[in-house]
Amino acid sequence: MAVNFIFNCLNIFALVLLPVFAGLMIISPFFPNSVVKIRRFAKGFCLFNLIYTMFFMFFINSETTAFGFTKSLPFDIIPQLNISISFGLDSFSGLMCLLTSFIMLLALMASKTMINSKYKFYYSMMLILQGITTGIFAANDLFTFSIFWMLEIPVIYFLVSMHGGNAAKKSALCYAAFMFSGSILMLLSAALICAYGKDAGIMLNFEELIKNSVNFPIVLQLTACIGFLAAFIVKIPVFPFHIWLKDVLDKAPAPVSMVLSAILLKTGAYGLIRINLQMFYEIFQLIAPVLIILGAIGALYGSYCAINQNDIKKIISYSAIAHMGIILIGICSYTEFGLSGAIFYMIAHGLVSAGLFMGTGIIQQKFKTGKLELLGGISNYIPEITVLMLILCASYIAIPFTMGFSGEILSLAGGFSSPLIEKEFFAANLIQTFVIFAAFAIILSAAYTLRLLHKTFFSLAEYDYGKIKLSNHQTAILALLAFAVIIFGIYPNGIMDNISFFSSFNMNTILENIF
Repeated sequence: MAVNFIFNCLNIFALVLLPVFAGLMIISPFFPNSVVKIRRFAKGFCLFNLIYTMFFMFFINSETTAFGFTKSLPFDIIPQLNISISFGLDSFSGLMCLLTSFIMLLALMASKTMINSKYKFYYSMMLILQGITTGIFAANDLFTFSIFWMLEIPVIYFLVSMHGGNAAKKSALCYAAFMFSGSILMLLSAALICAYGKDAGIMLNFEELIKNSVNFPIVLQLTACIGFLAAFIVKIPVFPFHIWLKDVLDKAPAPVSMVLSAILLKTGAYGLIRINLQMFYEIFQLIAPVLIILGAIGALYGSYCAINQNDIKKIISYSAIAHMGIILIGICSYTEFGLSGAIFYMIAHGLVSAGLFMGTGIIQQKFKTGKLELLGGISNYIPEITVLMLILCASYIAIPFTMGFSGEILSLAGGFSSPLIEKEFFAANLIQTFVIFAAFAIILSAAYTLRLLHKTFFSLAEYDYGKIKLSNHQTAILALLAFAVIIFGIYPNGIMDNISFFSSFNMNTILENIF
């Protein structure tokens, strides 16, 4: 009876909207203008939201692809097209919501010593961003997904631009321009499908669309697939649409960079799986070989650029392009283990990149620089951060028994054995060659990561800074992330068990229909 009571109390609208209301409460004139109260309220709410999300994960059935906890508004917001706002969770989206809650809590903990102005606005925007991002992952129809996708853009713009100089404002504007360009095509594609669904009497939730979209007119499938793809390849970002990423990650405050790299990039990969792969797989298979090639180029390009940087944050920013390229290869492989590897690597990269941006923020704060030539001997001054960053960097270069190893191996193996190789599509015969090139990105990853570690932690120091102590919350954040990287590296099934049925069912269904 207690279990049923808890189950009935879980309302997915609360999961999405409560963070938004909490953010609006902070920015309202009625909330005390006290830094301590604002910070404690925001962190306390995020902790509550994390626990609330864990209850959802406990009750999600990972042995089915059906959406649970589905809820819709009792009225249509656009009655002419029968469009409402609806949410639901399956094992994949639930896992991404859990990652969102966890990273956001750590980012707000990190903000204690890294955000020194505009507190009400900052904490308000972060909580609103959490609600919007959760809305993207929990959306149960194309229109809800598109609306929350668009809402995310101005929030990120303000978070980046309001806590930096003119350079940060330019980077934020570049981000907004790129995102709106792709999102407009997404919104038009969603409207076309909604119009067709109304005329054809098809329900517009994801489950029904996944079942019926294969019967849509081929022109509609092609238009929708390209429209949504335009938004996703910019957000991931796929080479050569990566221009916005390095500057935004570099100029944003460290906690915002943690959220951007760990969560926001993954919304693009999530959309690619949820919409392009699950719904429009017949059309998407024509584009997938080209995306695998672009993913391999991005992996090599990002790694090459990272090697040539002399600033810690820029190295990690460029490396994000490389690692997202590996994820793209797994998604487009049309194999079960490639898809599972890509999803696992989305989680792994989210945890590791959040830790690296946190560590970078600490180093810049303590030593007033991120330049490699001005740093050195940090292991003598802050031994705690040295150990924890070593663990995170080990996962970044895919050392066995860390999370990065399983994700990269499965993603690349999926790309190399992709059944698309047997097709006579454009560039399909080049898939294996470019996947081999992408594997070299792992070697380059080791090169720039080991160079970063050597220059910052183990080279001779130019100055004697004396012993520097990390605050308790800084140590806790890095320790939690390093612990997760090791635990799920040794026991990847802790995550894989939640996504294995999702991957196998979807890929078996897709392959039966296209082969």
